[in-house]
Amino acid sequence: MRKKLVILTLSLFFITGAAVWAQTSISYSIHGEKYFSIDIPDSWMVNVGTENDEALAPEGEAPKSRLITAMPADGTPLWFGMWVPNDVENFSEAKTYLDSLRDQLLTEVVTKDRKTGEINGMDVYYAEGTGKKDKESMDFSAAFLQLSEKHVAIIIYIGPHETTIAHGKELMQMLQSIRSELPTGGEEK
Repeated sequence: MRKKLVILTLSLFFITGAAVWAQTSISYSIHGEKYFSIDIPDSWMVNVGTENDEALAPEGEAPKSRLITAMPADGTPLWFGMWVPNDVENFSEAKTYLDSLRDQLLTEVVTKDRKTGEINGMDVYYAEGTGKKDKESMDFSAAFLQLSEKHVAIIIYIGPHETTIAHGKELMQMLQSIRSELPTGGEEK
């Protein structure tokens, strides 16, 4: 009887563990070209955004970049966004680009930490801090990933402190799972 109980307990542990860490991989692509892939927990809701036709953009303007978003399905307020902005080739340009979105994303931004590193062979620049969204305090963490010589991905999450702590492990797993799908030379578009 004791042996059956141990086997049942171990079976439940492995089944439960698999459910908690189950994930799916999605690719970020524009006009048939894959830029990066990322693993998202199965329990998260994902919106893959839309591709905008360059021909429909106002004259002199590039179409908006595809924006993929993910949110926990448990209803907690946490926004995880990822995209590859047009004409952003390095970290300096990515910072300027993200600063231009500041009022749309957060107000009263205070950056508390900046650092560089590497994820899966890509250089990465991190910035994190706090800000306000509709007068509510929010944490944010942004990562700029150098996918190739000419492309930078922006990954950012925004949410109340309690929520970012509660989902911290999932957020780090997603960020660590990002893999560039672009050639490392200069041959991409």
